[in-house]
Amino acid sequence: MRNRYAAAYLFALGLAALMLAALNVVVMRSSVVGALADITQATDRIAQGDVKSEVPHLGRHDEIGRLARAVQNFRDAVARIFELEELELGTAQARDAARTERDQFNDKYQAKKWQLSAAINSMPQGLIMLDGKAVVVAMNSNYRQIYNLPETIQAGSTLEDILQHRVKSGLFSGDVAKYVAAVLDRIARREPAAYEIALNDGRIIKIYERPMDGGGWVSVQEDVTEQRQRERILERMERFLATIIENVAEGIIAKDARNLRYVFVNKAAEKMIGMSRGEIIGKTARELFSPEAAELIERRDKQLLAQKQQLAPIIDTIDNPARGRRVISARRVQIGGASEESHMFVTMVEDRTENMVAAA
Repeated sequence: MRNRYAAAYLFALGLAALMLAALNVVVMRSSVVGALADITQATDRIAQGDVKSEVPHLGRHDEIGRLARAVQNFRDAVARIFELEELELGTAQARDAARTERDQFNDKYQAKKWQLSAAINSMPQGLIMLDGKAVVVAMNSNYRQIYNLPETIQAGSTLEDILQHRVKSGLFSGDVAKYVAAVLDRIARREPAAYEIALNDGRIIKIYERPMDGGGWVSVQEDVTEQRQRERILERMERFLATIIENVAEGIIAKDARNLRYVFVNKAAEKMIGMSRGEIIGKTARELFSPEAAELIERRDKQLLAQKQQLAPIIDTIDNPARGRRVISARRVQIGGASEESHMFVTMVEDRTENMVAAA
């Protein structure tokens, strides 16, 4: 009986883990790369003199929010410098005072630049920005760590410089010229991309690329080696669980709790019901059984929804359209909640007809 509980629990755990992995990819792509592109565009507008430009994502409380607030401080400092330049007075004394204040704000401007750099470097992912000619505009420390880049490679270096270093360190074995040409082509076509690369040391890097205004390019890169290893373990576990579930003697049936349609049956359940998996999946009890049998099954399902779980076996007699009247023992477990898309329940069924006949 413990093996049966474990099979149902591990099956549910595997499904939940795979859903969380898929959600992680979607969240990463939408909340980090898109936000960075928005902030980069705002920075470009400020650099072009638009000091009234709004900075997006100020309300976020993560690294993106800190980066946005650093850009806002940068914008305010630039605006103040412009104001002071316009207010320079005609007299030497007033002009000197204005220049002193301007110098002070220039110092603050430099401090804000350092804050912006610190915000970029605090990101957990690697980040690199290129201009339209694949020259490095900015990169953070995590990007350097991913590819073991020396301090000599910095803003002003080229993507080709980075790739040549990776060739020397054994972290790139492709054609440098072709790789750079492909990136320049994506920049020119403003084509976003998401893909994974395998480094020669066994690490797997997930890369998200987005074009920037002015012909530039921003890339967020993350080491997903451990995540992929966990996914492979989960896949093996899923196959292992599927093998167990398919070969246990007890019938295992899963239903979508929202519409009471069958979503899974194992081989034993197919045999007990007397129908193939293709005939069962997607159907309700009313589409498979007699009205009396369907009403009984739905009543048990609703009892489970009210009780959360029903581990003690319930014995019922059901008219099976393929096998006649059968005596079955069923235990049910509910998975998820009513507000969740994965809300379902699993029924473990044992046919006791022969045992009851033998006992009689």
